[in-house]
Amino acid sequence: MALRKIINPVTRLSGFLEIEVYIEGHTIVEAKSSSLLFRGFEIMLQGRNPLDAIYFTQRICGICSTAHSVASSLALEEALKVTITEQGRALRDLVHGCEFLQNHLRHLYLYTMPDFIKLPEAQCLFQKGEQNHQDLRLPKKENDLLVDHYLESFSISRKAHEMLAIFGGKAPHDHGIFVGGLTVHPTIDKVIKFRSLLDQIKRFTIEKMIPDVYTLARYYDDYFHIGRGYGNLLSFGLFERSSKEIEARRKEEIQKSYRYVEAAFLPYKGKEKRINKNKITESLRYGWYQDGKPERPIEGTTIPDTEKEKAYSWSKAPRYEGYPCEVGPLARLIISGHYPYQISMMDRTIARALEVLQVIMVMEQLLEEIALQEAPQDIYTIPEKTKGIGLTDTTRGALGHWLIIDNQKLFHYQVITPSAWNLSPRDEKGQRGPLEEALVGTKIEKIDQPVEIGRIVRSFDPCISCATHVHTIKGIQKITILD
Repeated sequence: MALRKIINPVTRLSGFLEIEVYIEGHTIVEAKSSSLLFRGFEIMLQGRNPLDAIYFTQRICGICSTAHSVASSLALEEALKVTITEQGRALRDLVHGCEFLQNHLRHLYLYTMPDFIKLPEAQCLFQKGEQNHQDLRLPKKENDLLVDHYLESFSISRKAHEMLAIFGGKAPHDHGIFVGGLTVHPTIDKVIKFRSLLDQIKRFTIEKMIPDVYTLARYYDDYFHIGRGYGNLLSFGLFERSSKEIEARRKEEIQKSYRYVEAAFLPYKGKEKRINKNKITESLRYGWYQDGKPERPIEGTTIPDTEKEKAYSWSKAPRYEGYPCEVGPLARLIISGHYPYQISMMDRTIARALEVLQVIMVMEQLLEEIALQEAPQDIYTIPEKTKGIGLTDTTRGALGHWLIIDNQKLFHYQVITPSAWNLSPRDEKGQRGPLEEALVGTKIEKIDQPVEIGRIVRSFDPCISCATHVHTIKGIQKITILD
């Protein structure tokens, strides 16, 4: 008989996540991932001014708020038929890049690293007993070095937020990103300060972050064989090239339109395909929502049903061509050809560190391209009826915003976050979500200390939140803001 184990909440991630597994012998034979927050932003946005979406959707999350402002702006630009200037795109990508650096630094050191290194006894995680397990393998010399870097990462990740605030106004929840790019003027003092902070983060990344992750890989090499999952990878593309650069590249017969990664779907043992927006669907079967056929997001509904039989998550189940897909740094590095096609808990962790340097190199190019002039802004007219889709990759993977405007107001809004892809529940075919599939087959060394589960879960960098929770009790709407 299988042993049932529930971990709730899983700590050191954003939001509330429950993991339920069944273990036979020492092997996980079944797994469920339950996201325990109802977002509800799709409902709140109905009837609002469309431009409000850029600031409203940032409150979906205090961790990756910039990503939502980018996706929302992209959707509105398509709806309003706004062609962004190269200056606007470069400035917006610079701000977005800051969030990648801050999120990856924080997740690797503050969330992942305590799974593998022994922290000082004065550290709060140690005192709370999170490190009671015995699978800490680093010799004292290496462990002490990584502890020093763990502590230093606090100030380094803060520098990324300082950079974001230079052009974004503040962090989190920037005020700078808008339709057309950015509202903040790039001046020489802002550019010099931004470059100085970027150089400091680059030095830390090259000298400490990347070597640290390979130190973990050396002592925990069995994690290259744990937590694989389906192997289907997806990206919506990241850091679009400027028109001048595309023209120059055409002369060199290089057709790629993105500086880092193209929008693509790479099925397991299949050929890479270009993204077709119409092949993105969401299954509601095991989510706490009124059931129906899989929906395209532009037609999707968000009608809560907390009494639904067999439902176990507030996350819907996004699929591409019907496939559950892994998204995030490892998917991007593999699709872009910067990492071999190998997927595991440890590969995801390495990819997160390597991607920091990849993003920094793109940001250095962008800094060279921006002109010292006013931010490219305009007065925008809202059509009576229109619709738009904003797809981009962000820290944790593929992010999409879908909107319909009617009578100059938002009539419909849908969001699919990266963690909805990675942590989705089953779909109507019974297919598990990517995290669930990655857990099944994992061997647990010590049943009473299943550290393998937390390590696999955190390798996906879950962002279950968001910090704002809306619910209704006896007809009275309550709003709790935890950010």
